[in-house]
Amino acid sequence: MEEKKRLVVLTHGGAGSNSAFADGTAIAGQMCMMSLQSGEPAIDSACQAVATLEDDGRFNAGIGSHKRNDDTAQMDASCMDSSGTFGAVAALEGFKNPIHVARIVSQSEYKILAGRGANQFATDQGCQTLSPDQIISSGTDFSTTDTVGCVVRAGDQFACALSTGGIDNAIPGRVGDVPLIGCGLYAGPDGAVAATGDGEAIAMQVTALRAYQLIEQGMDPKAIVPTVIAWFKET
Repeated sequence: MEEKKRLVVLTHGGAGSNSAFADGTAIAGQMCMMSLQSGEPAIDSACQAVATLEDDGRFNAGIGSHKRNDDTAQMDASCMDSSGTFGAVAALEGFKNPIHVARIVSQSEYKILAGRGANQFATDQGCQTLSPDQIISSGTDFSTTDTVGCVVRAGDQFACALSTGGIDNAIPGRVGDVPLIGCGLYAGPDGAVAATGDGEAIAMQVTALRAYQLIEQGMDPKAIVPTVIAWFKET
């Protein structure tokens, strides 16, 4: 009899998100778990969770993305698994689920696509579009919310996924940590990391990779969090 895989799912709605929206992250986690239980790969299941958060409308991702200072919405997303599969998009405009585009990128010859090229790639792949007013149509104030994410364990496989609308009122073209491997996220044979917070600071610290290296070294995950936070207090 085949041994059942250990399945673990963690989702987050982003730094600064309202705790009243915890039902949204719970639903995303449930969708991810259902995907895993149906036999889908860890990376696809993580992307499913993030897509659910993108569709929620209460988080800074997908249809709830922040506005730039020109009233457009530019979105970043990425995914990675412990086999080294990675894909990301940056400054993507006009698509319902940037995480789906990032996943398709991960299956292509490319690793990161940005701006107009990312938009054309998503169009060529038949990804679902939305008009700018649909993406930023919610009346909720998202000015304090940040990147949504998911980490997954399926047996000895790990994966993570992230999506964000970026900083509120930022200039067009601003890109943070999310699409940068080792900055916003990282996955390897020992675990997966998905960050949220100040994108520039997270990128400068190469946060996800360094946190993963602590996992590799055998540090207790409960000790890793305060260790990582201390890096930012030092800068």
